[in-house]
Amino acid sequence: MDALKVVSFIRRRADFGLAEFSQYWRTTHKDHALALAEAGFFQGYIQNHAVEPQPDGLTRIADGAPELWIRDLADLQRLVDSREYREGAGPDEARFMTPPAVSCVVRERLVAGRSRGPALAGAVKLMLVVDRDPGLSREAFQRCWLADDGPLGRPAVSPLRLTRQAVQAGPEDTPFDGVECSWWPDTAAARQAWSSRDNQAGQGLVDRRSLRGLLVREEIVLAPPEPA
Repeated sequence: MDALKVVSFIRRRADFGLAEFSQYWRTTHKDHALALAEAGFFQGYIQNHAVEPQPDGLTRIADGAPELWIRDLADLQRLVDSREYREGAGPDEARFMTPPAVSCVVRERLVAGRSRGPALAGAVKLMLVVDRDPGLSREAFQRCWLADDGPLGRPAVSPLRLTRQAVQAGPEDTPFDGVECSWWPDTAAARQAWSSRDNQAGQGLVDRRSLRGLLVREEIVLAPPEPA
């Protein structure tokens, strides 16, 4: 079964440098997040911290991207309503982030490559965010997006790991329809894959004008379940 999770994109507060933002997130804010995990509101938590410089020509969506794995949508509502969130993680967000975060609930599928672990040690992750082609319904986009077996843009080399995520819940005007995550041995390999992409790939499936993303290193705070 595909994994269900919340993926968000966050920006640092204007008076924070990127290093200061990341340090606060991985220390003080992480402790608030772990209190939510201990209360049972989610089963996996990853922080994705931006890597500089970003690939040339990629519209940068954020400074970081948290991912939370949940059992169902009721878990998410319980989290938002909880004392732990209202008195801890919620107010703390304003101490290092510029609201609002860009978030959606998605289904994640492992398309190709390795499981998390030693094989991915030192790897960087390229997160690409897309809107569906205007001619596609959300349901048709989901089927095609999750069934595709190669990275968007079809670069000349294959990633170490590839996952696809499709938005599952919310109004029609959600901030995005899909996310693709690809892992590469290092920043040079990720930038080479990005620069060698086919700009015509994905036509009829995604709105190419919507493409934006972030090159990151992921930090596993609470190991998530693997998607199917």
